[in-house]
Amino acid sequence: MRASRGPPRFLLLLSSEERVLSCRAPVTSVADVEDVPLVGFESAVHARAWALVVWSVGLLACGAGAPCDSACEPSDEACRLSACGALPEERPRMRIACDALPPEGRCLGPRVVEHCVDGQLQQRDCAMGEACVESGGAHCEVAAACVEGMSRCSDSGALERCAEGRWASAACEAGCVTEGMRGFCGAPGRTLSGVARHARRLPDASFRDWTPEAEWVPARGFLVASFQGGALVDLSVTDGSGRFTVRVAKEVGAEDAVVVYAAGQGQTGLVEYAVADPGLSGAQGVPATPGASARIWSWSRPTRALLDSPVVAIEESEGSGAAAVFEAVSAAWHGTRERYGSTGLSLVAWLGFGTTWSCGACFAPWQVTAAGRRWSAQLWLPGDSDAAWWSEAMVLHELGHWAMASHGTSPSEGGPHFLGVPTFPGQAWSEGWATWFSSDTRGSPRYYDRQGGTMFWLDLETRSPEMIAWSRPRPEDGLLQPIEENEVAAILYRLGRSTPSRQLLYESLAAPAMNLAPWARGYRRHTWRMEEGTPVEVAQTLEAAPCLADFLDALMCGGFPRALMDAATEPAVAYPYPSHAPLCR
Repeated sequence: MRASRGPPRFLLLLSSEERVLSCRAPVTSVADVEDVPLVGFESAVHARAWALVVWSVGLLACGAGAPCDSACEPSDEACRLSACGALPEERPRMRIACDALPPEGRCLGPRVVEHCVDGQLQQRDCAMGEACVESGGAHCEVAAACVEGMSRCSDSGALERCAEGRWASAACEAGCVTEGMRGFCGAPGRTLSGVARHARRLPDASFRDWTPEAEWVPARGFLVASFQGGALVDLSVTDGSGRFTVRVAKEVGAEDAVVVYAAGQGQTGLVEYAVADPGLSGAQGVPATPGASARIWSWSRPTRALLDSPVVAIEESEGSGAAAVFEAVSAAWHGTRERYGSTGLSLVAWLGFGTTWSCGACFAPWQVTAAGRRWSAQLWLPGDSDAAWWSEAMVLHELGHWAMASHGTSPSEGGPHFLGVPTFPGQAWSEGWATWFSSDTRGSPRYYDRQGGTMFWLDLETRSPEMIAWSRPRPEDGLLQPIEENEVAAILYRLGRSTPSRQLLYESLAAPAMNLAPWARGYRRHTWRMEEGTPVEVAQTLEAAPCLADFLDALMCGGFPRALMDAATEPAVAYPYPSHAPLCR
């Protein structure tokens, strides 16, 4: 189908040197929007405050000294990269044989229950709001989940901290004391308890625009810092309802403040993911060097004001769109850690209102030192009049590329691609996985976005896009035929819905067979360019790349039921995957 007949297009524009870039690009230019006031680092005081937060929680510390880049010249990138090295990666979670599983089962991370039934390992995902607990036999329990970094006093009076989505005992000789929503080791002194929330918009009932009125939602998992003047007093995190408790000075002064940051910590205390203003304006190329004023999004309130009215309400005019993006980043971060038992690449998501990017919206595992630390990967989101920052579906699609880069292998196949038009197998696999990841993380089959002033949607369950006919593969064209990216996503959706757990889909992405070249199905990466919706100058390279068929092999070799595979791929009428003969190694 020619691009001119379709809805707004997805584009993926990569040069041979930038093959790892994954993106959703606009189809037309849009007028600049009015600047949205940035609330957070309104003064040098708050900039210094963030630097203190960074130093205090070990964000940049090399040993016990000053922040890691403080000894480097601003232009000395090599010095920064050396000084700001990441910590060693966590060890991935290993699969276990059924005969080695305890009779009562076990929790594979906080939200997957494993049992042996008739000698076969069975997995089940806990529902939203549940977590796996092992007391009394492994099972899902409501309200057992926790937010990373939270602390509490147990029923027995012991201090517990949330680590990897579950409560764990923490050493405390002074005795656990409950104040507000937290447990402290010993009396904390004066505290302030409050709630943080932000305004956000959703698609309207017809999925043709954003809702005219914003709604208020809890700000979950945000870092909260309490300052006395320029000195850090305490650091906490908002819980699943946006509530927080921080220590404050005994005598609160006029300059004391509580600051909410769109940033999240890993298990080691490092800030591992954040949403940041790039400090740039207007149209920018990717990659772009962040401006000198690049800052993690934050929202500050005087401590005195919060003592009287303990609500941090982040308005649209203050950049609540950045808070909405952070919620998606946090969901992807914790969701993949739960699935893999290890963290993904440290990530900064760039969002500046009035700032647009040459790729539209895109992700790449390119390192950068900015906004207070060194990041291993970057995500660029448009700040134009489409207000696509409200599209949790789109943001999580880009984070699907981050998940693949963190735990699998990208096919690194790039070129323009249009919604509803089949593309090359490597690109279709990458984009299809990203769309399925978005769907699975949100628990919804419907994808939506707004580009060029037009909202569009598609449904993976019913294969029903709003504006065009769904393009299906044909059995006679084989496993390596061009395939529409959303058909790949629809196949993955059906595979995931057919069993009680999607764990095997995530594990298959990280399986050795999916991460060792050459891949069994023999696909080679292509290059091309587009003219009026048609690929031209197509060239097959010598570089091996994974595709959907390789992933389905990994699933079957991992024990996925053949009947369920055939029901998802429909080999007789659609994608001709031979479930009877997977290539295992």
